Amino acid sequence: MKKLGLLVRENIVEAVKKRNEEAQGCFLFSFNKVNAFAFNVMRNNLRGAGALVFVARNSLLKKAFSSLGWEDNGSFTGAETAVVFVYDEDIVKACKVLAEFAKENEAFQIKGGVLKDKKLTAKEIIDLSKLPSKEVLLATAIGTIAAPLTGFLAAMNQVVLKFLWAVEEIKKGKEK
Repeated sequence: MKKLGLLVRENIVEAVKKRNEEAQGCFLFSFNKVNAFAFNVMRNNLRGAGALVFVARNSLLKKAFSSLGWEDNGSFTGAETAVVFVYDEDIVKACKVLAEFAKENEAFQIKGGVLKDKKLTAKEIIDLSKLPSKEVLLATAIGTIAAPLTGFLAAMNQVVLKFLWAVEEIKKGKEK
């Protein structure tokens, strides 16, 4: 029979693996010397962005990462580490929350992350936060696709209007 502590640790490792499978991506950060109130504000902002903050011991995170096939050279789990699992398809929202919090708090440090089995550095996460949101990107793409059609319709409308103006001028000339 297994000890209770061992069962708890195994459940934590399984929870990390399960949440990673369900998530679109995950980011890791160090929260050493960040006060609890600011951390909870950031946690609520991330929840609003479709993400979940998970805090566990580094040894358990290393064990979960190794079982997922992520090699960790200590850069991810050096100090107190928390994991943000992003469940929303718009990962940029969560990156923006993390980047804003990193600007406000010097003790907060983004370590990196994994997005669709691609390892990301902290700089890449900051770069992701500078992208526009998914809605803006979709609107830009649709506008780009619709621009030639709009121009064509405007040109066709001018041909019809020129014909109508010419008929109107002929009508005015005959009335005089």
